[in-house]
Amino acid sequence: MCTENPVRRAGKPCQSVRGSAIDDAIGSLLLESVAPAVLEVALAVEDEISGRVKQATAQRQKQLVRARYDAELARRRYMSVDPTNRLVADSLEADWNERLRVLDALQQENERLQHADHKLLSSDARTQIRALAEDFPRVWNDQRVVPVERKRMIALLIEDVTLVKAERIAIHVRFRGGRTTSLEIDKPKPIALIRKTLPEVVAKVDELLETCSDRQVAEQLNALGYTNWKGESFTHKKVSIVRTAYRFKSRFERLRARGMVTANELAKQLGVCPTTIYLWGQRGVVHQHRYGNLHRCLYEPLGDVVLVKGQGGRYSSTEPTFIPVPSTTQGAV
Repeated sequence: MCTENPVRRAGKPCQSVRGSAIDDAIGSLLLESVAPAVLEVALAVEDEISGRVKQATAQRQKQLVRARYDAELARRRYMSVDPTNRLVADSLEADWNERLRVLDALQQENERLQHADHKLLSSDARTQIRALAEDFPRVWNDQRVVPVERKRMIALLIEDVTLVKAERIAIHVRFRGGRTTSLEIDKPKPIALIRKTLPEVVAKVDELLETCSDRQVAEQLNALGYTNWKGESFTHKKVSIVRTAYRFKSRFERLRARGMVTANELAKQLGVCPTTIYLWGQRGVVHQHRYGNLHRCLYEPLGDVVLVKGQGGRYSSTEPTFIPVPSTTQGAV
């Protein structure tokens, strides 16, 4: 057990566990455990709202009673004044009118708030409040909710989480309020195994490279339904990464090992330009094997032959003719 914080000391941690599996386990626990508590909270909120509305209504009624009393008192003062004393009468009349304006404003505000309170306590409002209890799984699983918000929800519900790493990962959760629960999960696989291409895919890549380029291998793998460790379709770049990681020979290296030659090498042997070799390959005069994109290819060797001059050129209408190289040795006399 660790007795001090290794982060503060810049030391080696006591244990380390990748958090994705822990997050999934805690999320599932919340979805199972918190829903009943949320329902109770929602009902308590409804009762709290109802109680506060009643308190506010009572307070407004007291204000109205006080305002009516002040208006009635101002009216009596005005009615009891001597009409001949115009200065005092005008002052009391103005005070009465002001009291009436205050009373009217309070009555209008009270009617508005009563209408709002009625909406707040309506059946639709109560249904929405109760629906909050059922919305926790939807909110928790919503992709638009950022991790920071999920952490805030967890902080409101969970006091702390203790992890013990052994053959399996033990998770001890203490909720706010004292309730505790424990669960276990399997240890996460090492990242090297998670990102490792499946053995059958590796074997298939090696097999297909005998007859296909990287791009063709990717097309064949996708047609067979294979994916990489992320579940993504293959591309020629991803095939190249697998080939390099497992040190497989490329299609080019395999063709060269089988004796295939380049256009330059074949052109030098026959005394023509490489462009002529490209044209012969397209016309099938020489057998070509593609190893890269749609243009890169190697050619099967023609053996010890020479090209008959005047035939098979770029602008010639006749096909090229190859004959064995004449022997330079003289027969016995």
